[in-house]
Amino acid sequence: MLEIVLTIIFVIVFIIGIYVQVTRRKRAGLTGIRSAISPICFMISAALNPLGYWFGFLGLYSLLGSMLFLFLGAYFLKEMPGPDEKAS
Repeated sequence: MLEIVLTIIFVIVFIIGIYVQVTRRKRAGLTGIRSAISPICFMISAALNPLGYWFGFLGLYSLLGSMLFLFLGAYFLKEMPGPDEKAS
């Protein structure tokens, strides 16, 4: 029962996080996929653990997947424009 409640809370917070990310990108005028790779990778990394729990691939696979997406997100963080730059 606790797992179901935690998963529902995670899904609600995950959807709110996606909405906030999209509205911030629109407000900043960012377009293109290159500057969106980091947030996408971080969101996938966060979503892997509940999926791993529900579909039974916790452990090494879930850890490696999370680390892979965290490293990819950190690598592509340099593609995001700074506070005074606009994406072209």
